[in-house]
This record gives sequence, C-alpha cells and structure tokens, in this order.
Amino acid sequence: MALLNVEASVPPFMWAVVRLLAAEGKPLLVDRARSFLAPPSLTEGKENKTFDQTVRTLRDLGLIAEEDSRIRLAGHAVTVDGTDFAAFAACLRRAVLDSDLNAGLAQDPAQTGPRDLTRTLVWFLSRDPLGEAATWDIAQLEQSVDLNPEAGTASKNDTRWNRFVHWAPALGFGATPLLPTPGKGPLSPDCTAAIKQTMLTMWGIGERVNAVDAAQALRTALPVLPGGEYATALGIPDPGARSAGPALSFALLRGEDEGWLVLQQDADAQRILSLHDPDRPSHYVSDIVISEDQNG
Repeated sequence: MALLNVEASVPPFMWAVVRLLAAEGKPLLVDRARSFLAPPSLTEGKENKTFDQTVRTLRDLGLIAEEDSRIRLAGHAVTVDGTDFAAFAACLRRAVLDSDLNAGLAQDPAQTGPRDLTRTLVWFLSRDPLGEAATWDIAQLEQSVDLNPEAGTASKNDTRWNRFVHWAPALGFGATPLLPTPGKGPLSPDCTAAIKQTMLTMWGIGERVNAVDAAQALRTALPVLPGGEYATALGIPDPGARSAGPALSFALLRGEDEGWLVLQQDADAQRILSLHDPDRPSHYVSDIVISEDQNG
C-alpha cells in the first residue's frame, strides 16, 4: 500500500504503537494493544481504523511482526527503547528508504509501498531550502515537470500532500517555515536532522573526513538527496561529486552554525567540495570534522 494513501498510517500514530511495544518488552496481544491505544470509551459507536492501519503500515515496513495474534518490534525497530523519537525516526527512515521496498522506483506508476513518499521526497529535496517553501500548489505544478514521468505523480491530490507534511519532518527531511507562509501545507526542504543523525552514526566525535567522500557517503545512505541513486533514477540532475547542491549545503552550513561539525578548507587540498552558499559564492570545503554534539 502506498504510504501517502489515506489507508496508510502516519508517523505520530506509528510512534505510539512502537512506544507501547518497547515499554512492554515482549510480544503483545493485538486486542490488548488496541485496548490501550484505542480504548472502547473513545471509539464505541464510531468507525475507527486508525489502530489497524498503523499496525499494517508498521508491518509493511518491517518494523513490527505479527504472530499468533501478537505483535512485537522487528527489523530496525528492535533497538528502539520508546523514549527517543530521534532513534525511531532513524529506523523509520531506513525502512522507508530500503532498496528492496523501492525496487523499480522509476517504473512503478502505482507507486506502491514507500515509493510514493520516496518520489515526493526526491522532488522536495531538489528544491533550495533558502527559496520559496513548497506548498500543495507548487507541488502539483512542479512534480510533473521535474521528475521522470514514467513513474507517475506521487502527490496526486492535496490529501496525499497533507500526509507528506507529516512524513517529511518526522524523517528529518523537512521543516515548517519560521515565518507565516501562504498556501496549503508550506514546508521547507531542510534535511539537517537526517544529515546530522546519519553523520553521527557514520563518524565519531573528533573524526575528520574528506568533504567529497562525506557527500558521497551521505548520498549513498540517503539516496533521495540530489546525486543519490533514487534522485538520479527519477531524473533529478546530479550536482556532481564535487558539488554539494542546495539541500546538502544548507544542512552542512547549519551544522557548522549549530556546532556539531566544523567545515575546513585546506589550501593544498586536491579534492574539495563546493557549497551552495549565497553569502559566499565561492565557498569550498576540503574536510569535515565531527565536533562535540552540542544539541543532544
């Protein structure tokens, strides 16, 4: 089932189920989990599919397993302790971007599984975070132009866009604009959270990595970034190995501002990465140092 479909769940509800299973620490009867999260006192006499949709979506993503009418954490979610949403976001992101679940991404007009979400993320992250925030009106106009038409349009209506507005921030790929912005569901392609979590997983505090190598590693881990496998398959121009592009540049520059990385430029470096920086048109970086994580 397509993740942006109304019959699928959204991250806040999925987090509630994962937290319950993590707190329980063992398989839980489905009916008992339902009684905790959708008690009869709140749902009696009403058609409420939320719990069942959430369980099905988590199961489709491989984050829970169901056996003998019991559900338990599975896959990337087995290490989630239920207290850290960032850890849940990381495992959810890995599940959504899983290569098996996105196989044939550019040839699947039905956009089954996470493909509709992946497709929308690819388009979304090709935009400049410093430009106009994306809204439903912009999405419906630009997706059909910017992306490979063979895969079909992911956000076919405003309902799917509204669900994307839940997904992108939860996965660390988007943020609500700081200033009031007109339009339905305004969202900026700020992927800082996803970049930060990924970098702190790949490299330890104090570690120094060549900026070109870092950009390639991030595009491999997060293939929805321009230059990544999914973005290239869907027709987004590759910024090149030595150019970060707007979205990645914004995340790296914000990381330096926040103090969890340091961007260095060695005058003698043979391999340098060009950053998209309106304040410094010729901003080059040779190395990135992971500094103390000051923001938790």
